[in-house]
Amino acid sequence: MIAIRFCAAVAVLTLAASGAFGQTALPRNGMMPEGYVSVQSSISLSLPFDQSAPLDEQVQKAQKSLYDIASRNCSVVVETIAEDCKITGVTNNVDMQRGNNRDGFLSVRGQINMAIKLKASMQGLK
Repeated sequence: MIAIRFCAAVAVLTLAASGAFGQTALPRNGMMPEGYVSVQSSISLSLPFDQSAPLDEQVQKAQKSLYDIASRNCSVVVETIAEDCKITGVTNNVDMQRGNNRDGFLSVRGQINMAIKLKASMQGLK
């Protein structure tokens, strides 16, 4: 379990660090830069549990799916409502569920926090 948490922490730190290489650096004091707003996005995925594969590999696969979606989230925001977007935080929770017939699934849920600068055409909508 400690290894799973460590892997999750490394992945979150990697995502957070990758945001630092974007166009606009966010201040370390937690304040939003002028003209930016905070946006949150929630993700929930269910993946089938394979009895023949190690649990830790399946948890990592579930987390990778969530992080893949998170990494593309800013692109979607920039394509639609924003000039700029930075991921400011990502959380994830992974649970294993078993059904009555012993078929199970892994449920992964996450929250993506972003700082975005709205396009001029969206400014009046906030």
